[in-house]
Amino acid sequence: MPATLSKSTRQALVAALIFAVVALLLQAWRSQVLLASYDQGIFQQVLWNSLRGHPFESTLSSQLSTNVIHSGEPAGLGYARLGQHFTPSLLLWAPLFGLIGGAALPLVQVGLIVSAGLVLHRLALQLVPARTANWLTYGFYGGNALIGPTLGNFTDLCQLPLAVFALMLGLQKRMGWLILSAAVVIPLIREDTGIMLIAIGLWLLLREPKRWPMAIALVIWGAGWMVLVTNALMPLFSDDNSKRFMVENFGQYLDVDPSEGASSLSMVQQALGQPLIMLRELISPPGQTLLYLLGHGLPFLMVPLISLDAWILAGPSLLGLFLAQGSNDPLSITIRYTLLVVPGFSLGTLLWWSRRQQPVPGRRTRLAWGIAISLSLLLTVSSNPHRSLSWIVPDSIKPMVFSSPIQQWRHGQDARQVLRLIPNDASVSANTPLVPLIARREVAVRYPESLHYLDRDKNKRAVDWIAIDLDWLERYSVAFRSDWRELRRIKQELPDQMSDYRVQAIKNGIAVLQHNGPLKPELERQLQERLATPLPPDPRQQADEKS
Repeated sequence: MPATLSKSTRQALVAALIFAVVALLLQAWRSQVLLASYDQGIFQQVLWNSLRGHPFESTLSSQLSTNVIHSGEPAGLGYARLGQHFTPSLLLWAPLFGLIGGAALPLVQVGLIVSAGLVLHRLALQLVPARTANWLTYGFYGGNALIGPTLGNFTDLCQLPLAVFALMLGLQKRMGWLILSAAVVIPLIREDTGIMLIAIGLWLLLREPKRWPMAIALVIWGAGWMVLVTNALMPLFSDDNSKRFMVENFGQYLDVDPSEGASSLSMVQQALGQPLIMLRELISPPGQTLLYLLGHGLPFLMVPLISLDAWILAGPSLLGLFLAQGSNDPLSITIRYTLLVVPGFSLGTLLWWSRRQQPVPGRRTRLAWGIAISLSLLLTVSSNPHRSLSWIVPDSIKPMVFSSPIQQWRHGQDARQVLRLIPNDASVSANTPLVPLIARREVAVRYPESLHYLDRDKNKRAVDWIAIDLDWLERYSVAFRSDWRELRRIKQELPDQMSDYRVQAIKNGIAVLQHNGPLKPELERQLQERLATPLPPDPRQQADEKS
């Protein structure tokens, strides 16, 4: 490293380098052994289509639309994901995706998170002594709430911490170009990230009231953009925000027919008219809510929980998560939604230290802080976020489910070998572990949910190929009910589908079938035998019997 760098900066760079190397290695492993899943496929297909003149299109994303889920239509070409999530900034990474393919997504995700930590360190050096800035950086990189989503599928929210820290750095150093750039980018990350501009604006009003014009501008820009996007722009592409996300996440406040949906403005209006329900949702379930806050606070020695600045900056995002419900648990510490909260708690910790008369942690405090970060890392490892550590941590203890690293690696190699039979321009239906491997094409859907799609003329067509990983489902169905249900459905439905789809390859439980393909009796026999093996007991029934 150049000699001109200060000792503090060198130490922060070392921490960033360790984080980057470990995260990239684990992301590479996840991709190789089929741990990357559906969302990874969606983002690949969105970028692949965008580079080919169909911005934000994705049949994989279409399969999650209200037209498919509620109306029973097939996934369709021409569907733009902007109706589900308004993410214009995603196109910034399309050129890199065009150069290196699917590897671009984990590279961008890890790179942005690492860069965010370095910007936080630079901001901290403006406000606190170097030693404190270093400990804040260590806490940032050591948090389960940051590591978890970083090791998961790609998420557009990985752009948020860097943009927020850049905005705060611009405000601190009064750099107009940086303030403007970050303030423009933040709401373009996703339709709900404007909430961070509202939080920063409120913080400015409280802490630096002389800068009230800028504070008001940030609040108006953040709130105004969210209202415009959710009520005017997203409906231009689909009804998913009103009929899916508003109903699924905030249906407890809505007195409407789910088929009619609700706008974000009507949802807020109805929620405010039911304060008792809002209060119940804020604290329910109390144990999980407390654990969620403790998980965020642990790598910062619980300072965020006593910092007024942290509550101002993270509070609006927390409010949205606490008031929501849905299939994706918003209070899980390792999923993407935590990236809405991490910037506020990180900045709140920094500002708390900056206001102390002795802004340097003493020896005992540093010891306690080190123990807290170590405990956070230990809890992260034990939680095995997104199965990224399945090569050392069993996926299930009772019953024991563990695949050796060699077994996982060979399985990934076998999958790639079998999938090479599928032409790059063919339409494919694949079950979840295989989706990222077949996503870079115009038509890809999830199996067994669908074997059909709508072409650009709205004609219903059958997919050309099916790709199934039975071995994956057989390994994990003994412990995970979602895998058990999928395996049961495939065993019930695939034998009938084999009259139209012929087996072209099967290896290690991974099979590809072609629509009206040539008959290969030996391969047909192998797959039929595999499908005829008994289904393992329902994991839920086993758990009920043990209890």
